[in-house]
Amino acid sequence: NGCLGLRRTMDSTLLSQKSKLEALSETQIISLLGKPDQNELYKRNQKFYRYYITPSPECGETTESPAALVIRFNAVGLAKEITIE
Repeated sequence: NGCLGLRRTMDSTLLSQKSKLEALSETQIISLLGKPDQNELYKRNQKFYRYYITPSPECGETTESPAALVIRFNAVGLAKEITIE
């Protein structure tokens, strides 16, 4: 959940390397980044993985909208879109 703040220094690196992350499978993403902090199943079998960069609300911090790396997977399990929110 980003509680330790270890991912704060990684956001620019992740954005610069996002083209290399696109089209990777779910298992490849998990082996590279670890288990996501949150995952969400959406319509048409799309999945969203969220990796918090700054501490999430679960950490007890007062940040209203923590920064997170969000990866959208298509129905066949490939990373289709990568953003930092």
